[in-house]
Amino acid sequence: MYKSSVTYDDTYYREEAKQLWNDVSLQDGPYKGVDLVSENFDVEVAYSTIPFNKRYEFRLEKRKLRYWNTGNRTTHYIAFNKSATECITWDDADIRDWIDRYPVEYRKCKGWPKKDSYFLIIPLHEKSNMKFYNKINNEWKIIK
Repeated sequence: MYKSSVTYDDTYYREEAKQLWNDVSLQDGPYKGVDLVSENFDVEVAYSTIPFNKRYEFRLEKRKLRYWNTGNRTTHYIAFNKSATECITWDDADIRDWIDRYPVEYRKCKGWPKKDSYFLIIPLHEKSNMKFYNKINNEWKIIK
């Protein structure tokens, strides 16, 4: 998918994130900032076209690392599959640890400029620090 053909309207994924975290009062984040905010923490929302079980590594865009490099607010990460029937969550403490331990590297992304194709590369063995969910009967259930 080319960058120019990507839609940045992630309202659907934000609503799914709110449903996933239904016991927290999440609201849309500030303009050009993190996606969702609550009184105590922020949530950055994304989606992926690569199935979670087909990955050989996990990636977090370099441009998004600013939410963890500032150190002021706890920020969690949720990545959905394209149809929002599966998702993965990463806790703030794990992401901060990964930033210190793993490299930011270039990965070719078809149709994307090189400057936008740098990612924090998280190896598969870190799956044990991630939570995976499936949406079953319109309700999110943890599977790991």
